[in-house]
Amino acid sequence: MKVVFLEDVSSKGKRGEIREVADGYARNFLFPRGLALPASPSAIKAAQTASKERAERHVREQEAMRDVIQRLDGKELHFKARAGAKGRLHGSITSAIIAAELSKLVDFEIDRKKVNLGQPLHELGSHEITVSLAPGSEARVKVIVEEGIEDE
Repeated sequence: MKVVFLEDVSSKGKRGEIREVADGYARNFLFPRGLALPASPSAIKAAQTASKERAERHVREQEAMRDVIQRLDGKELHFKARAGAKGRLHGSITSAIIAAELSKLVDFEIDRKKVNLGQPLHELGSHEITVSLAPGSEARVKVIVEEGIEDE
């Protein structure tokens, strides 16, 4: 039986795909759970239209991410933090703090998981980090941690 998948089903099909599955599997598992519909001409056309719209939306989102990456590339962020005698911070500058500052800088919400920091910054000085919002493109940002009273 041909079905149009409404959701991703592991090892069977992805959302919007039209696949041949066993009749019993379709009737007893896919249809009752709302994971697929029988492949009627109208369902096939709707799936193709939705797939095309998703692809166009994905292209627009990737373009917006590249624009944000270009605006971020080469920027400098300055943080003031209290430090000990050897330049070690009393706290740390984390990816969440950096993401919040970058979000203010470019008026676009940047998730902390997109800031490739490795370890939180515990030392005074200049640190080079990368921000990757879109696959294959990343921005290099310079983070400068200075001695001083925290602005928070």
